[in-house]
Amino acid sequence: MTVSWRTKLAYGWGSLGNNILYGFVATYLALFYTDVLGIAAAAAAMLFLVVRVVDALFDPIMGMLVDRTTSRWGRFRPYLLFTPPVLALLTVIAFSVPRLDHSTTLVLAYVTYLLWGISFSAMDVPYWSMSAALTLDTRERTSLVMVPRTLASIGFIGVNIVTLPLVTALSFGAGAQQGWRNVAVLYALTAVALTWITFARVREREDYVPSPRYEAVEMLRLFLRNRPLQLLLAAMLMTEIAFTVRSIIPAYYLRYNFDAEALVPVFVGVFAVTTIAGSLLSPVAARLWGKRQAALAGLAVTTITAVGSWLTGYQSLPPMMAWIAVTGIGYGVTNITLLSMLADTVEFGHWRTGRRTEGLVFSSNIFKTKVASALGASLGLALLAAFGYVAGARQSTTTLDGLHATMTIVPGVIGALAAIPLIWYRLDEQRHAELVRELEEQSVG
Repeated sequence: MTVSWRTKLAYGWGSLGNNILYGFVATYLALFYTDVLGIAAAAAAMLFLVVRVVDALFDPIMGMLVDRTTSRWGRFRPYLLFTPPVLALLTVIAFSVPRLDHSTTLVLAYVTYLLWGISFSAMDVPYWSMSAALTLDTRERTSLVMVPRTLASIGFIGVNIVTLPLVTALSFGAGAQQGWRNVAVLYALTAVALTWITFARVREREDYVPSPRYEAVEMLRLFLRNRPLQLLLAAMLMTEIAFTVRSIIPAYYLRYNFDAEALVPVFVGVFAVTTIAGSLLSPVAARLWGKRQAALAGLAVTTITAVGSWLTGYQSLPPMMAWIAVTGIGYGVTNITLLSMLADTVEFGHWRTGRRTEGLVFSSNIFKTKVASALGASLGLALLAAFGYVAGARQSTTTLDGLHATMTIVPGVIGALAAIPLIWYRLDEQRHAELVRELEEQSVG
């Protein structure tokens, strides 16, 4: 079934809104905690690890709720109507935590961040689950997924570009904390409006057959029988840990290694443009080489650039700009390709078990994203602490070298590990088409 470009674009607006908030929190909440609230890097690292892992346990529950949902709006759309205002409000609250004594501030950070993560799941799980209900054709899915993921990249990295200048502009002379809160309000209102466009203009296929309801133990059994899903999640986990480390470090890296905090938007902007370019190239690469080979090619690019940028050093910023530009192309290709492959595992699970569980597949994906976010943010902050980072102080050579390694070779090595599960992945386009034909024949019979 072909999905119109109008529908693809309408579906993509929700991803843009979602990732404006996700990008804001994933990239800048750590900086807000360490440099505005005064939370030590080691304490912030533990906070991100604990909260995101606990929060991630909610995702399978959310997947079961989605699979059990029936309403006059369908299975997925009610969540796109009711959860965006809640997520928006909690985003503002997270960036409104006051700087009190250390213990009180830390407790408030734990509570607000946990609530934010739960509400994010309540919107993101049904949003991505909906993609499997729009088309069964694997190539059409690649094209479909490209739109929201490209807009997600625009939202995520666009937020990286404009946030620091906006914080300064919207503080109105009242201090950084006021600026962060005002930016949160701006992003929150924008995200709600965009997600409601998706709710209003996107519908499930008329011939879409919802999955039956399953209990937790049965969901686990179904997950364990879907090997392609397991392999893909492992590969995506590694790539997203690497991406998270790269996302939270630039503000520290440019401020201290290059004394060029004003160029953070430029640095991130270069990465943004090339990531979007890589995203747009992903369907072409998938058609030419196949999805698995396209993803592996993207990983090869990011690994090579990580090694090259590490060896180059931090004596000059332009070479680092060049390396991060090429990295973006590789990441864009890999990210979009892996996500389009994820939707294919829905049919594999249906063929293998006789049961169709979009909620399981996509809640597992969100669970993986949160674990990756937890591990990536915690690793980045833990390395800052290990290398002796002190907020606002002149950093030692050891700290500067550590920042450089954390920005370059560390995510490169982690990303390279993503190739290992892909080597064992066997659900290619031909095999997926065979599964779809078999399932269609069974349904007719």
